[in-house]
Formats: sequence, C-alpha cells, structure tokens
Amino acid sequence: MSEKLVPEIEVLIDGQKLPEATMGRILTARVSYSLDRSDMFKVTFNDNDFSLQNSKKFEAGKEITVKLGYNQKFEKMIEGEIVRLDFSYETGSPITMTLIGFDRMFRLNRTKHSRSFIKMTDSQIAQKIASEMGLQADVESTSEKFDYLFQNNQSNLNFLKQRAKRLDYEVEVEGKKLIFKKARHERRKKSVDLVWDRTLIEFHPKIDATKIVDEIEVTGWSPKTKKLIKGVAKAGDEKKPIGGDSGSSALKGKFKSSNSKSFKVDAPLVSQEEADSIAKARLNQINMEYITGYGVAVGEPKIQAGKLISIDGVGDMLNGEYYIVACEHIFSTRGYRTYFDIKRGVHGSGSKKM
Repeated sequence: MSEKLVPEIEVLIDGQKLPEATMGRILTARVSYSLDRSDMFKVTFNDNDFSLQNSKKFEAGKEITVKLGYNQKFEKMIEGEIVRLDFSYETGSPITMTLIGFDRMFRLNRTKHSRSFIKMTDSQIAQKIASEMGLQADVESTSEKFDYLFQNNQSNLNFLKQRAKRLDYEVEVEGKKLIFKKARHERRKKSVDLVWDRTLIEFHPKIDATKIVDEIEVTGWSPKTKKLIKGVAKAGDEKKPIGGDSGSSALKGKFKSSNSKSFKVDAPLVSQEEADSIAKARLNQINMEYITGYGVAVGEPKIQAGKLISIDGVGDMLNGEYYIVACEHIFSTRGYRTYFDIKRGVHGSGSKKM
C-alpha cells in the first residue's frame, strides 16, 4: 500500500473531463455494483454559487464516466447516464447538487412488454433485445431452439434474467454492450488480493449448510410429447466451484432428511437435455450460497461485482477466492472505502505465504 497515498477521482461528461476547478467541488462519490440490479452512481458537488446548476452541463440524459484511483492511475468504475439531479439547501451547510444515474442496463428495465418469440434460442433473444435497446451484443451461443416463448408483462431485464437463470448465465451491461453469458465466476476473472488487517478492514463471513442439497430434481411439461419431463442433478454433476470440492459434495449424506430439493420450471421444457441442464444450473446456484458474507476494504477500484476476490489471513477454512455479488465504492474528502458482498461454494484450502 506504499503507493496508495491519496485517493483521486476523475469525472467525464459526454466524454469530456471536467475542469480541475469543478473536480475540486466534489464532496462525495458513490458507485454501486450488483449482479441483480443496474449499477448506480451518485456524485455530489458543492454549488454554493450556483455556477454548476446554471452552467447546464449536467442534465438528464447526458453520458457520465466515473473513474477512481491513486497517483493518476485511474480505473473506470462506471459509464452511464444521468437520470436525476438532487439539490440540498440547509442553513450552515454547503448547497449541494447531486448527479444520480445508472449504467445502460437501466434501459432494459424501463418498460414492460407482452410479446412472443417464435423459433428462437435464448442467445438469439438476447441479441434481439440488445439491438432494440441500442446496445451491442456480447452473447454466448445457446443451442436449444424454442417453438414459442412468451414475455408476460415483464421488463426486458427481468425476462432475460429469468432465461439466464435456467442456464446459469448472467445478464450484465458494460458500457454500451449487453452481456449474456455463463456466470462470470466460471471464467475466473483476475482476482483482487486482500489481506486481513492490512487492506481488509472488516470481514463477516458465514458458513450455512441449510441451503445445500446433494440432489436437485426439476420437472416441467413438454408441449411436444404431452408428457412430464424430469431432470436430475446430483452432487458431483455441478461445475468445478471456486476453491475445490463443492458444498454438495462436502455435505453429501450428512443431512438425510433434507438432502434433495425439487423445482417446477416456469416455462415448458423442450427436451430431456434441457431439463438436466436446468437441474445442474440450480445445483450450481445453490452451491454458491454455502459461504456468504460482507466486508470493508481500503478503497480498491478493481473490486467489482462479477469478479473474484482473494482473501488471506483469515484462517484455513475461509482463506481463498470469493465471488463478488455486490459492492459499493465511497469516495469523499475524508478518504475512500470499498464495501462488498461475496459468496462461494466451498471451504478454503489453506493460507498463502504472506
């Protein structure tokens, strides 16, 4: 941490960096990430002389980029659009203007639709929605073609997330690109390293075996065969988890009265392969809830939802990599902290050499 002396912020409006005088008016900045919601930003300025308000540079719909870092080495935190401006007038306090907005995933959640998709795969549907929203598509191909799928009074975001969950995929927007791919923890994005009592200020993990099962059964109706299709996934069928053996494998047979779980799917099933795939996806998702927790770190721009984080110095059971599901970066004139929520499916495999 010897290089990390003073945290710094950089803000661009419509691609243009704000002047140093304007940057000096920033009181606080928050950037929040989540796998479940649009990423969000709040940037608060001192505007005692109303010059920022009167300049009309900050209007709803303008593109904003927020960067954080140290020693002029910045990491892009969010690229989004201003959707709201808040003002505060309190006697004895600075007059403030706060820019509030979201990344472009926000576009997917503004309107609900009722419509059908005919003879399309999930990846083709994602590409179609991306095009409608003015976004580029970064889509991992899926093979199962559906004769008929109905978007039932749902936003595009909720509909895509519903389809993604069946596949253990994730929906994300980065810049102007819609991503519809396998869960990012499978792709092992580069970890950020945190060490307890050095860069890690707080850590509150918990191991919970109540959610873990060693068998998943998924059932659904096939419109083609007019029969019930059943997909099954058992401990050992799941994808390789972060860190080693899965929670299902570790706990197999230990809770005889509650070692399986059944689901009814929310749409017709096309084939046995699809049913088995959905069962495996559900088993993977449940496994990732075995260890959950939250923590606080010295401000680190590379901590972002969808990436891995490596934690050390907390004991053999808890050392190792975790998947970041949500985080918030809070920058102010008093300093910079990063708050994060994590999960993973296994015990750790021991400490690193420190």
